[in-house]
Amino acid sequence: MNYLLMHLKSKFYGIKFPAFGLLEPPFNYRVNTETIEVQKKEFGKYFFVDRFDQDKNILQRYLQVKEEDYSFDVTCLNMSQLITKEVKWIIDANFKIYNLSKKQEFKARNVKIRKIRRNVFWVHTVSYPFKIRRGMIDLKELLDQWVTIVYIDNMWHLYKFTPFKSDIESIKL
Repeated sequence: MNYLLMHLKSKFYGIKFPAFGLLEPPFNYRVNTETIEVQKKEFGKYFFVDRFDQDKNILQRYLQVKEEDYSFDVTCLNMSQLITKEVKWIIDANFKIYNLSKKQEFKARNVKIRKIRRNVFWVHTVSYPFKIRRGMIDLKELLDQWVTIVYIDNMWHLYKFTPFKSDIESIKL
């Protein structure tokens, strides 16, 4: 892996959550001072996905325009959700648009889970804990698991659980 690439800002740099995403980039989109419109398919209709209103956050604004029969494929609340769902295009909480289609190589590790407390766990080689949604995995079985973590913009993020150790140094996302 190219050492220089690991230290530059990634395609995910600056994303603020929640982020609303598409699994494929739209055919076209238009941004002006009052709205964001998206055209998913070549001959498809443009849909309003945001009408700017400084008094409302992105979720309130999205729900306001949702009546127009447009919906995003996914809503991501954190980086782990974003990378595991393989989202290609998003609008983040700051209304910034990201095209994530182009793959980038990231440092990755497969590490053993060493400690669990409620829905938080620690792994070997990382000093801070990872939080998982309750019910996502049986916590009693978690100590027998390995987890693949990915280093993005100076922070490790949860990628996937595995029942066995695997040698991994990098991953393309």
